[in-house]
Amino acid sequence: MSKLFSRWSLISLAASLLMAAVMFGSRLFVNSILPSEMLFNFIGQLLGVPWVFNAIHNLPWGLDAYAKYALFFTSNILFIVFYYLTARLYPVVAKRISAGQAALVFTIFSVLGMSVILFPIQGLGVFGLSDNNYAYPPVASHLWMLLFSVVFSLVLYFGYQQFFSKKELAFDQEKRNSLKTFVKLAVVASFSGSILNSLARAQSNLNNWFLSLRGISPEITSVKDHYQVSKNVFNPDVKENNWKLKITGMVDNELSLSLDDIKALPSVERSSTLTCISNKVGGNLIGNSNWTGVKLKYLLGIAKVQDSANELILRGADNYSDSFPIDAAMRDHTILAYLQNGKTLTKDHGFPARVLVPGIYGMKNLKWITEIEIVNKDYTGYWQSRGWSDSAEIQTMSRIDSKDVTILDDGSAAIAGISFAGIRKIAKVEVSVDDGNSWQEAELKPALNDISWTLWGFKWKAKKGKHSILVRATDGDGTTQTAQSQKPLPNGATGYHKINLNI
Repeated sequence: MSKLFSRWSLISLAASLLMAAVMFGSRLFVNSILPSEMLFNFIGQLLGVPWVFNAIHNLPWGLDAYAKYALFFTSNILFIVFYYLTARLYPVVAKRISAGQAALVFTIFSVLGMSVILFPIQGLGVFGLSDNNYAYPPVASHLWMLLFSVVFSLVLYFGYQQFFSKKELAFDQEKRNSLKTFVKLAVVASFSGSILNSLARAQSNLNNWFLSLRGISPEITSVKDHYQVSKNVFNPDVKENNWKLKITGMVDNELSLSLDDIKALPSVERSSTLTCISNKVGGNLIGNSNWTGVKLKYLLGIAKVQDSANELILRGADNYSDSFPIDAAMRDHTILAYLQNGKTLTKDHGFPARVLVPGIYGMKNLKWITEIEIVNKDYTGYWQSRGWSDSAEIQTMSRIDSKDVTILDDGSAAIAGISFAGIRKIAKVEVSVDDGNSWQEAELKPALNDISWTLWGFKWKAKKGKHSILVRATDGDGTTQTAQSQKPLPNGATGYHKINLNI
C-alpha cells in the first residue's frame, strides 16, 4: 500500500500542476479568473504590515521591487500544494464508491471550495454575489472554476484507470515511465504558463537651454512609461457594459452613472502629476500626464451633498477602498478621469474611470472606481489600516534625472531633473556639487500648471574628477524640503537625492 501511495503522489502532482497550467493559460489568453490570484489578494495585506514593509524595502540588489511577485508565486505554490494533498485522497474515495463517482465528488468539492472560501475572504460574498464585485463576474467565474476543477478531476480519473489495476493496482515499468513523462510535461506546462502570464504585464519639446541634456524627463509622461502601482498582481478587467459609478450616502440624489453618462457631462483636460507614497528618494514612481474627465465637484453638485458630510469613501472594482476630505473633492483640479493623454484609460491605469485628487499621494487617487460614498466619519482605508498615512499629503521632492553630465558648447557641465510639491508648487531648486557644502540655484522651466511637476536644469564650470551632487527644492510656501532621511512608511520618503558623477 505504501508503494501505491508513493506512485499515486506522482499522479497527484501531475493533476495539480496541469490544473495550474490550464489556469495560467486561460488567464493569459482569455483573461479568466485565477483562483490563486484571489488567494494572493487576501494574503497580500502582509505587504502593508509595517515591519514586513520595512524588511522588504531593505532587501539588497533591488529585490524589493519583486516582493509582490514573490508573494504571488508563494500563493500559487500554496494553491498547488493544497490540491496535491487533496488529490492524494482520491484512491481512498474511489475504492469506497467508484472512480467516476469520485471524480464527480472532487469536481464539486473543488468548485464549492473556491466559491465559498476565495470570494468571501475578499469581501465579495459567498459565490461572489456581493454588489461590489466588478472584477469577478459570478457566472463567468464559476464556469472557469468548473473548467479548472474538471481538468483536475479528469487527470485523477484517467490516472487511476490507466496506471492501476484492480488487483492491488499493479504498476509495471512501462506505466511508471509514462507517468514520469506525463508529470514532467505537466511541470513544464505549469511553469511555462506562469512565466508567460507574468510577462503579460509623447515627449513635449522644451524651449530653453536644457533641451538637449541627457536623461531629462519629458514634461508629459507617455502612458506606457507612466508608473502604475496596485495591490494586485493582475489588475481587474472591468467591462464597460456592466460598469456603473454609484454616488451614495449623505446626498439628496443618489446617482448611478454609466461611462456614456459621464462622458456626456462637461469635461476638462489638464496635466497632473501622480506619485506613489512608496516612492523612494530619487525613485521613478512618479509621472505627469494629460487627463480628461469631469470635475468631481460637478458630480457632487448633481448629487447634492448634505451639509454635515465631511469625507468621501471611494471603492474600486478590485475590492480596494480609501477616502479623502470633502474639501479636497471640491478643488477645481480634482476630477473623475476617463482619458489619459487623449486616449481611453488602459486596464492598468484604471479603466473605465479613476479619481485624480492633486496634492495627495497616488494610493488615494482610486482606479477602477465603482462607488463614492459620502459620509461624516473618518474612514480607515486599505493602506491606512496597515499603518500608512491617512492624510497622505505629498512631501516636497526633487530628483536628479541625469546619469551623466552633458558638456555644453561653452565647456560647462550640465545636469537636469524634476521637482514636485503637490498643490504647493515649486518656488526654486538648488544643487550642490560639493556634497552639500554649498548650494547654487538651478533654472526652472515653468510648470504646465499648478499641479504638474517642474523641470529644472543646472550648469557649472566643473573640474575633472568625481563630484557628489545633491538637489533640494523649496515649495511655494517658502519651505525647503527636509534633509532628514525618512523611509516611505508611513508618510512618504524624505531626504535629498544624491548621485556621484565622474567628469
